[in-house]
Amino acid sequence: MSLEVVVPMKINWLLRTFLFLACSVVPMYSVQAGTPQTALEELATAENIAVALKHLPLKVQEHVEKLPAQEKAAMADKLLIRKNMEREGSKLSRTGDGNGWELVEKDGKSKGTITVKKTFISGADALVELEIKEGEHSETAMIGMRFEGDEWRVMKIGHWQGTDLEAELLPKVEAQEAPGETAAVSNLRTLNSALIAYSTTYPQIGYPAALQALSGQEDQEPSADHAMMVDSSFMAVPTTKAGYEFRYVLINSGSIEGSEGRYQATATPLEFGKTGARSFFTDQTAVIRATTEPRPANENDPPLE
Repeated sequence: MSLEVVVPMKINWLLRTFLFLACSVVPMYSVQAGTPQTALEELATAENIAVALKHLPLKVQEHVEKLPAQEKAAMADKLLIRKNMEREGSKLSRTGDGNGWELVEKDGKSKGTITVKKTFISGADALVELEIKEGEHSETAMIGMRFEGDEWRVMKIGHWQGTDLEAELLPKVEAQEAPGETAAVSNLRTLNSALIAYSTTYPQIGYPAALQALSGQEDQEPSADHAMMVDSSFMAVPTTKAGYEFRYVLINSGSIEGSEGRYQATATPLEFGKTGARSFFTDQTAVIRATTEPRPANENDPPLE
């Protein structure tokens, strides 16, 4: 049985609002000085890079503050999502009951809502539970935070998918999923998160040319060549994990202002039917796609449900 933190699949607008911090929305009544909710509120409404940085990991803040003015300005363009949305004609607005936010497109239509459900605090760590709705579809997401440098800072983000214990513990009628499949999907989601974090940390590079740039050996200091964002197994070319082979292709790094970063990553069983019955595909949208055909998955295959 497993509980898994995952990256957005069906709600693509969340890649802007959630992965790049505009998911930081809280009920009006829950905001108190010095709380995780306050920090998220400031991220959602940040007008300048200094405000956004104080709620990112301390190492990220220190790195950005040392950047030349031009690179720092480029970083601000990526982090100040409120301004990005305003340039595109969309915005975050309070819901009618004041208990959350909604993403309103330039035509005035609501794309979806985000509401804080619970906040758990243990010492210097906090976990914020969000409910995200788009039409009839609803998902639960989690934001992991830590109090460092006298500020609450966002450290991890992702969707939370709980296992149905009744279905897990009672005898199963259908064939069990190949054990490598769950790991393959989890690893692709980890890569999506790491690639976004890398392009944000190193905007002059954008998405890396190879997965080795995300990895590194245990004794290395984080750098653009080895960012230490994923485990050292991704230093191998190709990477093989839990019966799957992982491959990554950079299409456009996105480092040039105005260009869209694009990449593709696949996870393919080493032996179809034995190490896995499906192959998987993902790209910069963070949507995971799958096929049961004995071939690498691609962008035309259906998304996971």
